[in-house]
Amino acid sequence: MFVSGKTEFLLQMMVKIVLPKDWNGVAMNGFEAGVIIIDTDHKFSIIRLASLIERFVNKRVQNTGISDISTTVDIEKLINECLERVFVVKCSSSAQLVVTIHNLESLICSHPCISAVMLDSVSSFYWTDRANGGDSTPAQEANMRLATEALAKLVNTYSLVLFATKFAVFKKKASDFSDNTKVATDVKAKSLSVLLSEDFDQHHAEFMCKAWQRFVSHRLILISCEDDVFGDETDNRGHVSVIGGDCATGNKQIVITQHGLTIC
Repeated sequence: MFVSGKTEFLLQMMVKIVLPKDWNGVAMNGFEAGVIIIDTDHKFSIIRLASLIERFVNKRVQNTGISDISTTVDIEKLINECLERVFVVKCSSSAQLVVTIHNLESLICSHPCISAVMLDSVSSFYWTDRANGGDSTPAQEANMRLATEALAKLVNTYSLVLFATKFAVFKKKASDFSDNTKVATDVKAKSLSVLLSEDFDQHHAEFMCKAWQRFVSHRLILISCEDDVFGDETDNRGHVSVIGGDCATGNKQIVITQHGLTIC
């Protein structure tokens, strides 16, 4: 099974959002803002986020070359302050997602620092809703349409930035029609060199409801490739994916390790 790194990508952005601009004279270049993470895939780990923040801070401190700039206690205090700006809600159905989004307004009003909402992922209940909706497309998409409308109102009213992930479906290429064993949702990973030269926009197929399609303004596509990175045997084993899309300048290689995500 290949993982593309969607959740890890969100965690990296979350680190940037919650860190302050400066700390003890060290430039962190963060936004010191709050973020809501709506976890529908149940993959979010607060421990993983804390680990990434700690690693980022330690690296910044080391780069200053000043040994007495902070202590372990100072860094732990900073991490706790950052985590206080993270608000986690979990949903187990599309109906629960709709209700949750409608109730976020009170949370945002009571915490003016919140400037971003992350939804991981918007497609979690896609197949369940299709099964429950029978043969009626409007019935299948009803909850997702309501969730999208509520999100759009929230984002526009409070000037929020929304990041959402979903699984990808790829169109069948013309060259694939001669081989009946190939399907549009083929998850076999390709080599890095092939993915870096591919035009992801030409192959990506949108499957969410029309309301969601109209709502999306930018898209990044992450695809796992067959090339693995191996460092030491304990904490530096990694996986390679490629990121591209309509708001990316060419495809980029990303390496995901226990230490975080790096764009090459």
